[in-house]
Amino acid sequence: MSAEATKAQATSSFPSQPPVQPACGVTKATAVFLAIVVSVATSTASVVAYDRYFAQKVVAVDIKSFIEEKKADYVAGRLDDAGMKREMDKLEAAVASIPKNRAVLMGDLVVKNVEIIKP
Repeated sequence: MSAEATKAQATSSFPSQPPVQPACGVTKATAVFLAIVVSVATSTASVVAYDRYFAQKVVAVDIKSFIEEKKADYVAGRLDDAGMKREMDKLEAAVASIPKNRAVLMGDLVVKNVEIIKP
């Protein structure tokens, strides 16, 4: 064989364009749909996490009625000194258990639309 025939045979076995890859099954519409779904899911998760753990919320503690009720029980003799101390500790524990992202108001200040915690 001559050099030209060998060269022609070598170029014919190696095409100038790469072979076409088979389709992977993901169309442009599917990719856009998946991107939108992932975006919406991520946005929703971040808003829910922010609202639950970081957003400042207002709550009210009804301390006045709690103290009046315990005072009436103490005066009536239904509550002794140790019982009064336990009730005050219960009130303190209820106030201390309020998460840091809650602003606490007195119960008598609130008119509506605020969660009122009764110890």
